[in-house]
Amino acid sequence: MVSVSFDNKELNRILNNSVKYSNGFLDGVDAGQIIFMNQLGQFVADALGQYIDAQARANPDKLHHVYEWNATGSMSARLFDFDVAATKGLINITGKFLPSRSISENSSEPFVNKAYIMENQIGITISPKNSDVLVFESDGETVFTAKDIYIANPGGDAVANGFGSTVDFFFSNFFTNALLRPFMKEISNPQEFSQFFPQGTRSGYPVGMSAGQKYITSVGVILE
Repeated sequence: MVSVSFDNKELNRILNNSVKYSNGFLDGVDAGQIIFMNQLGQFVADALGQYIDAQARANPDKLHHVYEWNATGSMSARLFDFDVAATKGLINITGKFLPSRSISENSSEPFVNKAYIMENQIGITISPKNSDVLVFESDGETVFTAKDIYIANPGGDAVANGFGSTVDFFFSNFFTNALLRPFMKEISNPQEFSQFFPQGTRSGYPVGMSAGQKYITSVGVILE
């Protein structure tokens, strides 16, 4: 009969450290979650901005009002911006319109609130400022009038809620299909857990904590 004896102290130490490593990894994920949520929020905001730019270039009649004159679809000419605020359980993305500083070819002053006014289909009245008459071009002809001019749909009918409907479509369709699924696929594979596991069997909780934080704060999808 063959008799085998072994010291199980080393095995018990490895098993205990493995449990501590796993607990540390979970705590590391929790500690880094606020960083992850802010990164995710900024990723979504950047993706939304690029989506609006692309849609504006494809359909300028609908979105020209949220860009400076003659620069529809250009990131540097946006008249909108997004602020991101995140907690561990919530990402809040808030949009705002920016004042226009450019001047159209038919004007001598900026239409400062053009994005907000056109988006919400707010009628405007144009009155003479430094003269008794208004002078403007219409259908290739120069028009002179002493009366105020009321414009019911500045920017055209197509721009009304054009920005809002584009944002809604992004979150209801494009975001889920084109962005969220690949992002969730990336985050569902925590390679850092297995990468640092051998070290964790020796050092336990601290290594797990570090690995969890590294995993949750480094997950991302690159915008192309």
